[in-house]
Amino acid sequence: MKKSIQLLILIFCILLTGCSSIKKLEEENTLLKSEIQKRDSIKNTIINKAIDDKLITPIVQSETGNPVFDSLVNAKVDEILSKLNTSKISGDNGYKLIYDKLKKQLEFYAQIAQTKNENTAVKNQKVKTIIQVKKIPIVVEKPLSKLEKFLIGLGILAMLYIGFKTIALIKKKTSIWA
Repeated sequence: MKKSIQLLILIFCILLTGCSSIKKLEEENTLLKSEIQKRDSIKNTIINKAIDDKLITPIVQSETGNPVFDSLVNAKVDEILSKLNTSKISGDNGYKLIYDKLKKQLEFYAQIAQTKNENTAVKNQKVKTIIQVKKIPIVVEKPLSKLEKFLIGLGILAMLYIGFKTIALIKKKTSIWA
């Protein structure tokens, strides 16, 4: 009789603690949205050719009638304009500005690379939106309540009690432990 009560307590504790391990599932609605686009477009490309330009400007000499004054002014103009000699190059683009003392002229050279302009015009555009609702199962894990924790503890204590009683019974029945 005593053993059957202990067995019933053991089964009851196992059932109570084992029930909390079942996972609960919930379903959640999820919207899936997809868009389909179709376009007809025209691409227009304009290519401008490269530019090579040259500008030559003669420098007029001073003629006031006073040769000393004219030579001083012309020498100073030559000195100032000779300092303008410069050039820059970047890729296919560049320019050069030089003063030629012998010809008494200012020369400017420019080189500009070709340019390209692209225009795209959309002629026809169709947009189709598809919305789908799917139910996706989600595992909901909720924390253990105080009652469940208490029952788990009770089950562990019952298992320990039954284990010690079993060992005590084995000790009593066998002569090896006596």
